Amino acid sequence: MIQLHIWPVIILAVLIGLNIAVILLQKDNRKLKKYLRIQATAWTTLMSMIIFTGATAMAFLHLDFTMKIIVMIVAVIAMSTLEVRRHLVIKRSRPNEECFTEARKTVLRYYILQLLWVVMIGAFAPQLP
Repeated sequence: MIQLHIWPVIILAVLIGLNIAVILLQKDNRKLKKYLRIQATAWTTLMSMIIFTGATAMAFLHLDFTMKIIVMIVAVIAMSTLEVRRHLVIKRSRPNEECFTEARKTVLRYYILQLLWVVMIGAFAPQLP
């Protein structure tokens, strides 16, 4: 049961790393915007899988709300908030204008924060009570 919860987290971390690489390497703003809008579906699907498998594991194993689980819930909320903000930045940006450079920096910052959240939860949550 826990393996079904861990694999989507690992895949999400890989996807976030891939998104960071694409932002840094893709020079065509129009292609970058299209990629970021398409990959949002994969991000949402993976996050939904993580939430569903986490809730299922909690129910199946009759787990109480421990500090570890509360931290994971806070991480999901923080990452989802960053993703909504990222979506709004991309939606408002225009690839053929100068301001897209600022949008690119903002989106890169959001993805770095998301990757830090995933790494922190993966590294520190198992040690919590």
